[in-house]
Amino acid sequence: MNNAIETFLLNLGFSWTLAKYVPFLLALLTGWLLFRTVKKIRMNKWILFPLLALVFCLPFATYFFFYPIYQPDLQNQTYLPKTVINHPPKGTTLAVVVLPGCPYCMQTTEIMNRLTKQNKKLNIVYCLVSEDPGALQTFRMKLDRSIEIRYTKDAALWMLAAEGVFPSYLLFDNKRLKRAWHNTTFGVLALDELRAYK
Repeated sequence: MNNAIETFLLNLGFSWTLAKYVPFLLALLTGWLLFRTVKKIRMNKWILFPLLALVFCLPFATYFFFYPIYQPDLQNQTYLPKTVINHPPKGTTLAVVVLPGCPYCMQTTEIMNRLTKQNKKLNIVYCLVSEDPGALQTFRMKLDRSIEIRYTKDAALWMLAAEGVFPSYLLFDNKRLKRAWHNTTFGVLALDELRAYK
């Protein structure tokens, strides 16, 4: 989920990576401006030096506290599923493997709605590893109409391909698996790769 600053930058056309990191650069700039302002104040150097360090670091540390950078935002880590899907999607498709009742799976909807607008050539399909009709309706209410939701054939195989981690993201190109990410490794670098994927 993006905060208001990141959403604003994404709306301006920034990449996912820049939208993540520009606020940190702005926080550093704010810290530098505060540093320069406080530096002009005349006071004891034993008080001034710790105060300068504090005002320089405080904006960055505060922003990082509320909106931290996670490992997937620094490193695009994929995995190779050991299980092969019998009926892989056609075309260029990102299969988002989700489990009903999973809060992390529900949080993907906002990001996938934005991604589907950024890359019209990328078909996004939510693969439910359940036949709970209530779950399908819950996702349908939150997802863009261009995003397909389907119950998976061979649900056990999809669960094995996701290695029991939900959500998981499997990128197929002409029925061949190209890339796969777990929820814990899917960050802004993966989103930028998918945004530019042809």
